[in-house]
Amino acid sequence: MEKLFLSGEEVRMVKCSHDLPTLYKRLKSNDFDLFRSLPLTENGIDVPDGIRLDTMFSQIFLFFDYDFQNRIGLENVNTILEEMLGFFDNETDNGKLYVNYPMIESLKYTKTLPDANYWKYTVTRQTCVDHKFKGEAETFAYTEAKGYKFIDLSKTNESEVRNNWNMLKAQNVCKANYIVSGENVLPEDKDTVSQDAIFKAQKEKYVCANDEVAILNSFPIFIHDYLK
Repeated sequence: MEKLFLSGEEVRMVKCSHDLPTLYKRLKSNDFDLFRSLPLTENGIDVPDGIRLDTMFSQIFLFFDYDFQNRIGLENVNTILEEMLGFFDNETDNGKLYVNYPMIESLKYTKTLPDANYWKYTVTRQTCVDHKFKGEAETFAYTEAKGYKFIDLSKTNESEVRNNWNMLKAQNVCKANYIVSGENVLPEDKDTVSQDAIFKAQKEKYVCANDEVAILNSFPIFIHDYLK
């Protein structure tokens, strides 16, 4: 994504080994100071003496999994996510949070590309509790999507990868709009499919209603937001 869509930007990626509830716990202990809660040093980001961390980055994006099977319980997961989405709602202020449903592997949960049935796909919480979703995503994916080869520039030529990302963007944004509004089309306003709106609709229409979520990946939605 950095090479294809963020050219000209200086991007620093911070990998977290913990989940969203753990980040939330760290944030609460650090007065919601994101920079003191992220593993910057472990990711090779050195902060010069006398420099405020919030002046080093113009935009901050956070990508985490919903993980509604988390051992802390569904109600706690939802409460934490609701608070986090309210706080991390602007990339130039506190940062902007994007959520994968149920987890990052949703990116390759596509039978073809484009997949006309993508808007229909859901997964139960029990499947995630049983740790089966990752395996199901791999077996469900069409051949080139297995192992993420279809977006790997070392395994797939650049024009095809770019085209694949554009198709992923379209089907995920359309599905986000379906989740929120019932219309499986691109929304006229990107705010229609805000992360907060998606979460509220997921909770009301899927989680609380049927103990499931609509499979959705946030990275294509991020691309849509960033380039819109």
